[in-house]
Amino acid sequence: MLADDTNLSVCAYDCPDSCGMVATCRDGRLVELEGRKDNPYTRGFICHKGRRWVRDLRGRDRLTSPLLRRNGKFVPIGWDEALDMTARAIQLAVQLHGHQSFLFYEGSGNLLMGNKVQRLLPLMLGGGTMATGSLCSSEGKAGLARSYGTVGRDQPSAALKSKSILLWGRNPAENSVHFLAILHDARRAGARIGTIEVRATPTTEASDSAWIVRPGSDLTLALYLCHEAVLLHGEPQTPYEGYELFRQACLMVSAEDAQLATGLSAEALHALVSFVVDQPPLSIWMGVGLQRTQWGADLVHTIDTLGFLLGNHGILGGGVWFELGDDGLLPNDFAVVHGAQTRLMSRPSLGASLLEAEPPVEAAMFVRGNPASQNPDAGKVLQFLKQCPFSVCLDWHMSVTARACSLVLPITVFLERGGDYVMSYFHDLLQKTTRTAEPPEGVRDELDIVRDVALRLGLPDRFTAEMTRLADVESDPRLTPVGPGMWRLAEAPRIRGTFHFPSTVPSVPSEPGMLRLITVHVRDYINGIDPAQARVRVLPPVAAVSTKLAREHGLTEGQRMTLRNALGSLDVRIHLDKSIAEETIVLAQGVEGVNVLVAPGLTANGNSCINDTWVLLEPVQH
Repeated sequence: MLADDTNLSVCAYDCPDSCGMVATCRDGRLVELEGRKDNPYTRGFICHKGRRWVRDLRGRDRLTSPLLRRNGKFVPIGWDEALDMTARAIQLAVQLHGHQSFLFYEGSGNLLMGNKVQRLLPLMLGGGTMATGSLCSSEGKAGLARSYGTVGRDQPSAALKSKSILLWGRNPAENSVHFLAILHDARRAGARIGTIEVRATPTTEASDSAWIVRPGSDLTLALYLCHEAVLLHGEPQTPYEGYELFRQACLMVSAEDAQLATGLSAEALHALVSFVVDQPPLSIWMGVGLQRTQWGADLVHTIDTLGFLLGNHGILGGGVWFELGDDGLLPNDFAVVHGAQTRLMSRPSLGASLLEAEPPVEAAMFVRGNPASQNPDAGKVLQFLKQCPFSVCLDWHMSVTARACSLVLPITVFLERGGDYVMSYFHDLLQKTTRTAEPPEGVRDELDIVRDVALRLGLPDRFTAEMTRLADVESDPRLTPVGPGMWRLAEAPRIRGTFHFPSTVPSVPSEPGMLRLITVHVRDYINGIDPAQARVRVLPPVAAVSTKLAREHGLTEGQRMTLRNALGSLDVRIHLDKSIAEETIVLAQGVEGVNVLVAPGLTANGNSCINDTWVLLEPVQH
């Protein structure tokens, strides 16, 4: 048992802040979690999502026994039976149809670097089937890289030198509270803060100025702002390619075009132009939702072009940020099996790909992922799980995917295992995890489960050796120690060489008569349904609409309606919100059933177009 002590660790949630933690353990149980004071971003405090682990580690939603589906109900079984069953099912599928008949699906349930070791299971079988493409932020990174060829890694503290800070679709008051602290410091130093959003948020409330725009209008707005920047500054003085064609394209976008697209008044649009040009240096910080569209990379590239045209690239306190590039701390040969031939399936259209797969997938393992809730066109994922001969989900609580699988295996969470590392995609700190609590009896570590299945399949134990190699990241020459188990990664600026202007400007399609469905990140949970939400999933979720839309449709507060499109339907309760842009419906992320409606379309880079989803609003059919 762990000794009563206070240990330093790091939150491994899929969250930009990657908070340093101080954990207090008594009698093997976690009794308190606070933020590390020596972490320059955490600054001694953590959000409520981190603190509630004290409750959730021993909460009633915690799974503590393998559960097998029998006659439509889950019944507890022993670990040996569960692991033998899993190995036999994988072995049978491979014998019948080859290694591609085994699906190994990884999600982003935590950011531990050692998770990559688990891929050795499908790779040693020959490659298996795995998912590719992003539901999250890869599209925006692709757009940012178009400017200089790299995404780079810069410190978010750059905002402290800004005189104007524009948050474009970014809501740190709910989703990155430690960045909000930086913004408060910047304001005290004289900066002004503006926000472009599709609805009022705690961040718009805390901003000096806010502009509410229609979803899908951002590209037109960005082009118009580039139009104004060209008129003000003319031809750039630093190296570039493709300026003249882009100049012609953005000058064709008028103020009237921007007003019509965004719904902003002439006065509001003029105020936004003044905000971005009048008080440099300007830093623009983009949110993830912006780039979850067919033209997401184009939009991010265009906003970055705005920063370039205004002369804010490469100057202290100026520039454009989305997310940081890959850190490259793991060696290229880490957890690699030479000769493996993995069949890759698109994550955004996973369900359809699985249903059409040849050879078919007849054994599936899900780790750190909940595709039956999180992925677009989730109904097809559930359809696949109904017909798949064997599926196993490794999770610490009963997710939507777990409920649809043949077998559920209870796992530890990151606070119950140590010796791993977390690198933030927002700041520059690498941090090491420490075991801060004993897991409940009956719970096992993910890697131990995967390794035991591999051994039952007669595969060698490469897992242990690779986990030993993980500690080599500490000796990377780019790292500088900051505190115990904490290192700063050297900056890799992307502003260098020639700037490349967008070569094409896509048109943004619309669906007349339909409403754009937007799912937004919220304060209470990350990447999937929270266990507490699962207990109330029978209630219709809340769909927020504008008061103008409500008047047009005769809607009232709390009224039950149905959202419908060609993919499926979802009953909702209406909430009236005067701040929301017209022709828009807003739901919180993680709402069970919403991804049945979400379009499985792909960008040219193979990423998700979640916010290109259109629905009809209809009366509930009784």
